[in-house]
Amino acid sequence: MHSQFSLHRFWLVMKLYVTENGKSYLISLSLIAGTMLLLMLPMLRSQYYNDLLMILHAIALFACVIVGGSLYTSTAFSVYSHSAQGIPALMLPASRLEKFLVVWLFHLLFTILIIVLFWQLHYGLTEAANQSIPDRGRKYIPIPVMLGNVFTYFHFLIQSVIFLGSVYFLKNAYIKTAGSFLLVVVLAFLFNYALVYQFTDHPVNLHAFPFSPWTIFHDKVYRVDFPEPIASMIWLFLIMLVVSLWYVAYVRLKEKEI
Repeated sequence: MHSQFSLHRFWLVMKLYVTENGKSYLISLSLIAGTMLLLMLPMLRSQYYNDLLMILHAIALFACVIVGGSLYTSTAFSVYSHSAQGIPALMLPASRLEKFLVVWLFHLLFTILIIVLFWQLHYGLTEAANQSIPDRGRKYIPIPVMLGNVFTYFHFLIQSVIFLGSVYFLKNAYIKTAGSFLLVVVLAFLFNYALVYQFTDHPVNLHAFPFSPWTIFHDKVYRVDFPEPIASMIWLFLIMLVVSLWYVAYVRLKEKEI
């Protein structure tokens, strides 16, 4: 196995990867896009506002984009869990970095494609559907851009976690990774909630998610936002978290001597 990165060898590995997995990518992308269209297109046939049609868009986001995308991401390194495919993959005359970058690049492109497709359909179909509704009728309101940014980040976070899990767990990777991630999310939420509850002197009620503003209910409703420098640092940390998960996946790949 070569230890240094070679652009020429990287290109050859990429062409081999496309030959072996291109059809799988196209089928998966077609299934996700087709299901997405099936859920989202009925909005165009509506001449009046319908809550169910907006719910179908939300289902498309979570079921098709986030869950569907993560199901495919969980197979990123599944080739190494089968001896018939794993041995030829291990014997491939390329460095670990080249093998990793090829897989990472295609899964990143796949992740970007499905989330961009969803947002294009969501905003385009919502605008088109509103044109068919009478002027005085209730209009469809698309997901706000700020909330859309949160969902987009969550999508990338999920994919990076599942990508790491596909290296860390070579068998039942999706179930083990999803279970571990869910446990971490629940613990983080409970810890954050308990911390805010103590800091705000035990309010009647509060809404506090990790890395988000607080809404506190005492005799009045108070909203606590992060100051701009802190908000920017939080976003930087969250972005670095995704990048770090990809890097840890590469380190894990080296540890497994793949």
